[in-house]
Amino acid sequence: MYTEDPSHLYSEAQRIEILRQQMVAQLKIKLPATHTEENDALGVRIFRSDGPTAKTPGVYEPIVCFLLQGEKQISVGSQMIRYQPMQYLLVPVTLPASGRVIKASSDQPYLGMAFNIDIKTLSDLVIELGDKLPVGADQARGINIGDMDYSMVSAFYRLLSLMDESKDIPIMLPLLKREILYRLLMSEVGSQLRDFALLDSQTHRIVKVIDQLRQRFNEPLRIKELAELVHMSESALYQGFKAVTSMTPLQFQKQLRLNEARRIMLYDGIEASTASYKVGYESPSQFSREYSRLFGAPPKTDISRFRQSL
Repeated sequence: MYTEDPSHLYSEAQRIEILRQQMVAQLKIKLPATHTEENDALGVRIFRSDGPTAKTPGVYEPIVCFLLQGEKQISVGSQMIRYQPMQYLLVPVTLPASGRVIKASSDQPYLGMAFNIDIKTLSDLVIELGDKLPVGADQARGINIGDMDYSMVSAFYRLLSLMDESKDIPIMLPLLKREILYRLLMSEVGSQLRDFALLDSQTHRIVKVIDQLRQRFNEPLRIKELAELVHMSESALYQGFKAVTSMTPLQFQKQLRLNEARRIMLYDGIEASTASYKVGYESPSQFSREYSRLFGAPPKTDISRFRQSL
């Protein structure tokens, strides 16, 4: 028997809240305590924190996150962002950043989900949509916050539901991720996201510079060489890079170096002095000073403290 869909009886805000509550309930079951879990089949990460956290530096890969509950503060260079429930966090380029959960409890935990952006899918969509994409005057930024509408929340809800419907994953997963990217392109930050995918845009040239810095982070920084590579003047490169990342190229490289040093000390068991040389420092004392400034403690203390928390 046909049953009329009652959704038209609710406002968009009410429908969003209904989906939010359902997703919160699902995530609480999947994550009964503070934890981050990767679902390899979906390429999706779900996360929970039952309390505020300390400031944690790291490196974002191109990613889109959706926050259901709690709040987080994110620092990118000189930029400070407050990330709140029912907002998406869009990072279309590799970007060093620091984040800390500022609102969470066991009753109202910090909850959300994220997945990495497929740049090829994004580029294909930009080409396919052409002049249907919104045009904006804002300078593209490496990190953006936006409010979720019902269509986007619904897509994330269906993506989360795939965790319990493994047989549907091969067909539905590419469609859902494509839909989410489409919703983002048509959103308030769509024009900025488009610029990251357009091969002839200045923003895309900055992405190429970031890729070079990632690959050669342990080498001396040569702005002139990078500018020539992407056919920009040194001043235009400097200004464009800072507009996208809120950092100078040198600050960006430094954070890449320090995060990589921390990773190899943690997982490869390498001592601080050796790690400092591996990531491009000539002075272990300078490395220790800059490491302490970023992570809040000297290398040995930080690594020991981190291992004890596992």
